[in-house]
Amino acid sequence: MSSAVSARTAGALVRASIRPFALDLDSATFARLPGAATMPYSALFSPHANLPKQLRHWGNEHGFELRRLTPKSRERGNRSEKHLFALPDGYSIETVLIRRRDGYTACVSSQVGCAFACRFCASGQAGLKRNLTAGEIVEQVVRLGPRANRVVFMGIGEPLNNYENVLKAIRILRDRAGLALPASGMTISTIGIPKALKALREEHLKLNLTISLHATTQQTRAQLIPGAKKHDIAEVVSRALAWAERHNRIVTFVYLVLAGINDTSADLERLCDMFAGRPARINLMRWNPVDGVRLGRTNDYALSVFRHGLERAGVPVVVRDTQGRDIAAACGQLWLRDIKGQPVATR
Repeated sequence: MSSAVSARTAGALVRASIRPFALDLDSATFARLPGAATMPYSALFSPHANLPKQLRHWGNEHGFELRRLTPKSRERGNRSEKHLFALPDGYSIETVLIRRRDGYTACVSSQVGCAFACRFCASGQAGLKRNLTAGEIVEQVVRLGPRANRVVFMGIGEPLNNYENVLKAIRILRDRAGLALPASGMTISTIGIPKALKALREEHLKLNLTISLHATTQQTRAQLIPGAKKHDIAEVVSRALAWAERHNRIVTFVYLVLAGINDTSADLERLCDMFAGRPARINLMRWNPVDGVRLGRTNDYALSVFRHGLERAGVPVVVRDTQGRDIAAACGQLWLRDIKGQPVATR
């Protein structure tokens, strides 16, 4: 039996033996449980490492698991703090806390690994291992403490490839009886799966939506995001814009400007044609270097050419640099080092 098969088998056995997870519950489900009247739903979200005695007693009495993530390492940078959490099945996930002027953002993972194998990202290099449950997503926010007042699904995994659990986690996070985080402070970042975007359009949630576009032609996008080669770029854009029009919101399209790949004058012209006069904003970004990947970081001149071209076309545009480069806090790099058995920093 290979080590990979052994790991999968062991993981399946561990998951099968896990008790029901309290953070998978919304308040309505919790209220129907035995003993719920003796403890407020909000107690499930205690940020303390040493959980309250009342909560531990309830969990033991009714057979519920209260926490599933075990802190494994933490790396601190100037404006970001990356956490590596171990899961009961032996896998790990990354969560990043990012400081803003007006608070803190929790950047959470939605899957263990990723199936889409973006060339510029470390998260997909080891493939997809499994989906996270809603509670495992929620616990990442809980573990970061009450400072986190916004949530972005920009960590490891493709959120719309774990649609049901991600939407359930969002509803738990915004539940007024619990953390009561506003949906308007939550952002789903996705490569854009047309079928899921169609479903998201019909959800009654005032979320923010970000599409990782990175190309203006199907051929270039398939090269950069191999897992998205079956998702027509025109349909991805039209579905995202339909979501924006349905919810009267602006959809953000992220465009990673890569020298010699997607930074031609023809790319700029196509980008302007796609979004001029539409409910869209473009975030131009530089690449965050990943070990073992040979891509160049775009210079200031190339970024300014794209920015001025979009501005002349009337397309709202912002140039953003990646956060957490000093601690390898983007693109799943800490997780990838851990799954390969390479050293990671300690707390």
